[in-house]
Amino acid sequence: MKRNIHKILIWLCAAAMLAACAGGQPKTAEPITVIAEETAAPTAAAETTPAPTEEIVVLPDRPVDLNAFAGVYANENTDFVVIEEIEDSYVMSVVLYRLIGMDGGTVSAAADGVVFRSVDPEGNPMTVTFYRDGETYALHVDESTWEYLAPGTVVSGFERVESLPSPTGEYGEQIGPDDLSEAPKGHYTFQPKVCSVYMEEVFGKDMCDAWFNLVDAVLAGEDTFACKDQHTYDWMMGQFPEHCLPILKELIDYAWDREHSVIDGVASFTYLVPPEEAKARIEAFGKQIEDLLNRALSDEYSDFEKCLALYIYFSDHYEYDWDTYSKMDDEYVDYTSCYRFFQTGIGICHEISSAYSYLLMQAGVQATTMSGTRAYDLAGHQWSYVRINGRDYHIDPTYVLGTGGALRYFLMTDEKREEEDSYDPATFYAVSHYSQDHPHPDYIADDETFAPLWAYDFESFSHDTHTVLCPMEVGDYGEWSYYRFDYTGY
Repeated sequence: MKRNIHKILIWLCAAAMLAACAGGQPKTAEPITVIAEETAAPTAAAETTPAPTEEIVVLPDRPVDLNAFAGVYANENTDFVVIEEIEDSYVMSVVLYRLIGMDGGTVSAAADGVVFRSVDPEGNPMTVTFYRDGETYALHVDESTWEYLAPGTVVSGFERVESLPSPTGEYGEQIGPDDLSEAPKGHYTFQPKVCSVYMEEVFGKDMCDAWFNLVDAVLAGEDTFACKDQHTYDWMMGQFPEHCLPILKELIDYAWDREHSVIDGVASFTYLVPPEEAKARIEAFGKQIEDLLNRALSDEYSDFEKCLALYIYFSDHYEYDWDTYSKMDDEYVDYTSCYRFFQTGIGICHEISSAYSYLLMQAGVQATTMSGTRAYDLAGHQWSYVRINGRDYHIDPTYVLGTGGALRYFLMTDEKREEEDSYDPATFYAVSHYSQDHPHPDYIADDETFAPLWAYDFESFSHDTHTVLCPMEVGDYGEWSYYRFDYTGY
C-alpha cells in the first residue's frame, strides 16, 4: 500500500506543479479557507470599555512526539497528509485538493504539531504546521510565496485513516504497475518447445516439426534430428532459436559441413558447449522465464490481460540500449540477441520485441514480431504482433520503455502504427525476411476496439470487473479523475 500511496502522491504532485507553472492564479478550492486578521479601527465604545480578561494558554516547551503523528490522514475533499518513519527519520507528504503537492523537504517536531518545510521546483518556499484540532487534524500555512495558498491558510477536517481512500475502489480490485512485480502470483511452467501460429503460417509445418525435433535432440544430448531437407534446415536454424528458444544460439551451431547438413532426412549440428552443460543452461534459462512470468502474470489472466501486464512490466523494468544503437552507425554489431536482453535488461528494438513476443508465447498467447520502414528517414524498426480473439494487433514494447505506461503503442491497428512514427503498412513483414518471398496469409490489423486507450497512460486494471483505469485530467487547473475502459470479452 505504501507504494500505492506514493504513486498517488507523485501523480497528483506532477499534475499540480504543471498547473502552478502555467502562470496565473489557479482557481482556489472551497475547502481551503484563509483566516483574516481583524483590521477595523476600534470604536469609541471599545476605547472606553475595559477588555474582558482572557485566559492565556501556554503551550508546553517541549516538542510533540513525531511517532504519535505518524500515519495517514485524509479529509472529505481528498486532501492527503502522510507522515512516515523511514530509517529513524520522518518524512511528510502533502497534497491539497488537487492544487498543490508538497513531496519532500524537512520535517521537525514543534510544540503543537509537525512542521514541514519544502521548496518547489521554481524555488518557492513553503512551511506548514500539521496539528491536532480537537478531534481532527488541520494544516496551517505558516510561510508561503504561493499567491493562492498564502500564510494563514487553513485546511481542516483531516482524520487518521488506515490507508488513503482508493479512487479505483468502485471498479473492483485493481492491479497496478507495482503489483506486477510482486512474486509469485502465477504457476506458469517453462515450455522448451513453443511455436506460434504465425511461425507455422509463415514458415510451414515442416519447418515447425524440424524445430521441435531439434529441441528434443538437444535436451536428449544428441546431435542429429529428423529434418525434411537442406532448405528447411537452413531457415529453421537461422530463425527459430531467436524467436522460440533464445538461449539455444549460445549452445549449438550449424553442422561442420554446412552445405550437406541434411542427408536422407537426418540433419546434424554441433555443440558450442558439452551436451550436459547445454541441457543445464536451458533448465536455468527456463527457471528465469518461469520466475518472470509468475511475477508479472496470474493464472486467470486472459490473453488481453497477459499482453497488458507484460507491456507495463517492460515499461517499468527494462531500458533501451542507446550505446549499442549509437555504435551501429559506425561499426557492425554482432552481439545483440533476445537472450542478451533477458540477461542484461537492456536492448534495442529487435531484442526487446523478440523477448516480449517470446514471453507471450510461453504464456499461451499467439505472438511474433513485425518489421517495417519509417517513411521520413527509411529507418527499420521491429515490434510485436499478437492475435487476440482471432484479430491481429501491433504492440511496440520498445516505444513504451520509460514512458510510465503510455498506451498509445498498445494493440494498434495498421493505421495507428503508421501514425506512431510513420511506419508504412506497405513495408510491413512478419517474423523475418522469409515472409517477403514466400506465400502466407495477409496480416491486417484493423480492429479499433482498443482505440480509446491510445489517448491515456496506464493506471491499473481489474480482472474481476474487466476494467482498465487511466488517469484523466479534467478542468483547467490540474484536477484529475479516471477514464474507465471496459474490456469484457477480452
